[in-house]
Amino acid sequence: MTNSHTFTTRDGRTVTVRPIKDTDTALLVDLWHHLSDRTKRMRFHTLPTDLPPKEVWRRAAELAHLHPRRQAAVVATIRTDDGEHAVGVARLSRATPDATVAETAVVVRDDFQHVGLGTHLLRTLGDIALAMGITTFEAWVLAENEPVLEIITKFGYPVQMETSRGETHVLLDISEKKGL
Repeated sequence: MTNSHTFTTRDGRTVTVRPIKDTDTALLVDLWHHLSDRTKRMRFHTLPTDLPPKEVWRRAAELAHLHPRRQAAVVATIRTDDGEHAVGVARLSRATPDATVAETAVVVRDDFQHVGLGTHLLRTLGDIALAMGITTFEAWVLAENEPVLEIITKFGYPVQMETSRGETHVLLDISEKKGL
């Protein structure tokens, strides 16, 4: 997987992008608590309100522990006086270690949206995917999530989209390295 690197957002903030680690559960819990209800709904398609703390930790632990041949994830972090904080995550998961299609998802903390971070995370994940033999990203995006659908169409890769019942099924062919 890719090494750690820095990225400067369009508004001049520097974040570190690195592979997610098994020990990042607390970072993911912190990120969850810093997402607005709208962002949670856009990412998870439902608003899981009032999840008990144990459930938040359980789900975060599952997301931090990856099956290395089937899954990959990168986390964008910042350093503040009180430590490291996650501001975005991009992940992929495929059904089998040899599958060439992987479901992908990105979430960015509200105060880091619209500054290029989500695009950069998806680009980084694309590089990882290609190295794993993955040629297609698959995603389910709420049809109302126009910023994400716009990002997908601007990559310059062949894309298929089909909308039904408020969700858009996306297939993005990343097999030819272009702008991603």
